[in-house]
This record gives sequence, C-alpha cells and structure tokens, in this order.
Amino acid sequence: MGNTAIPEDKRRLARIPTEELERVLLEEEESIDVQVGRAKGQAMQNGKLLDIHQSGMCFMMPGHSLREGDLIFIDAVLGKFRFSTDAMVRWALGAQVGVEFLDPQARQAAFLAELYTTRILNSLEDPPEE
Repeated sequence: MGNTAIPEDKRRLARIPTEELERVLLEEEESIDVQVGRAKGQAMQNGKLLDIHQSGMCFMMPGHSLREGDLIFIDAVLGKFRFSTDAMVRWALGAQVGVEFLDPQARQAAFLAELYTTRILNSLEDPPEE
C-alpha cells in the first residue's frame, strides 16, 4: 500500500472545517453530502464534505477511483446555498479527495458560505471568564 500520511498543509487559503459548517447550517447528527460524477448527467457517487474554501473543497469518498488531474462534476448544498460545478482533482489520498472549482459561480457560493459562517461565528458571545 502507498503512503497514507496526510501531507504537510501548504494551502494558500484558510479552510472552513466541516464541524463548523455543520454546527451553523445543519441539525444535530447530520453531515454535509456532496455528489460527485465524472461529468454532468452521469452516475454520481456520494461523498462527505470535510472542508471548503472559495477555490475548492476536500471530501471523503471511500471506494473512489479519482486521480490527480481528473475533471469531475460536483453538486452540493450548504445550508441555503446550492451549487453545481466542474472541478479538477488536485490530490487524492486514500478516501480523501481535494478539488479546485473550475466554475466561478461555485467559487462565489463557497465564498458566500464562508462569509455566512464567519459572520455567525463572530456573532457568538465569548464564554464568560471564570
């Protein structure tokens, strides 16, 4: 088997972890699903979002056959934000896949979700000091 260690984080943009999105956008015990296919209109596979930023996302999809450079189609819903986009696989490590959005509208939707989450997190009161 190949190396399963997670590579050093060299990403340029901050990610919003799924836990924060779920806390803000979903009911308890749910996860954020993504649908992934080789092309729009073809069979889709289910994945679970791990993190997102304005240029792309990372998701978990056991049993995938994706490789770096593959072009794929993604359909996702983040709270009130639904978007579909073409994306390029930038890396795949085990069941985890990192992609870059190719459609500017998906970047806008992800950015709006990021702003929405940041706004909500910033509005939370700090815990009282003891």
